[in-house]
Amino acid sequence: MISQLIEQAQAFLIMQQDSVLFVARENDETFIKQIDLPSLIEAISQSNFQSDWYINPLLRLHHISKREGRTTIISSILPSTYLLKFESFCLGVPLPGAIIVHCQRQLWVYAYKGELDLDSTLYHYPLPNIDLNGKVCWGNVALSRDNPGSMWNAFVTSQFNQDYDNNKSQAHPYNIVSQLKEVAEGLSMAYPELDLVSTNLTLAALAQTNSQQSTNF
Repeated sequence: MISQLIEQAQAFLIMQQDSVLFVARENDETFIKQIDLPSLIEAISQSNFQSDWYINPLLRLHHISKREGRTTIISSILPSTYLLKFESFCLGVPLPGAIIVHCQRQLWVYAYKGELDLDSTLYHYPLPNIDLNGKVCWGNVALSRDNPGSMWNAFVTSQFNQDYDNNKSQAHPYNIVSQLKEVAEGLSMAYPELDLVSTNLTLAALAQTNSQQSTNF
C-alpha cells in the first residue's frame, strides 16, 4: 500500500533523523531537495512564511507565502492552445505562458515570454475579463475547487465577453478580441510574443511585493 502511494505520488516527503527529503518527479526525472528538519518545523509553525521550491509536471510553483492569515500561491503554466468560447463564436487560439497568483479564491493572471526566470518581464495576459491589474473578473463562473490549476481551467474554458479588452495588444490596443481572431485565423502554433504589452513587473518583483505587502492581493 505505502509503496504504491509513493510510486503514484508526484511529490512526497521522506522523514529522516535530522532532515527531510523533498522528492518530486517531472518528465521522468526525479528532483530531490534536502530540508533541515528544525527549519521545516519552524516554518510550519510560523504564521508568516514563504517557500520557493516545489515542482509539479503540469503546474510549476514558484512561490508560496502566508501573511496575516492569507496564503498566496504564485505558479506558472506553459504556453498552450485553448478553445475560447464567446457568445456567438469560438476561437482556437495559442496563448502564451501564464503566471497565476492565487489568493482567497481570486486569481491574477500575467503573461511571460520564452524561458521563465526571476528576471522575466510580466505582460498583460491577452484575454478579456482580466483587468489591468491582472485580476480575473469571474462574472457568473461557478468555481468547484479553490486551487490555482482548477481555477485557471474554469476561467479559460468559461464564456468570455469583451469586458476589460483594451491595452493588451500592440496591434489592437482597444480590442484584444480582434487580435485573438487574427491569431486564430493565422493558424499559428504560438501566440505572437511581440504583440504583448508590458506591465513593468518582473516575476521577482511580483513575489517580493506580495511578501512585503500582502494587501496587494
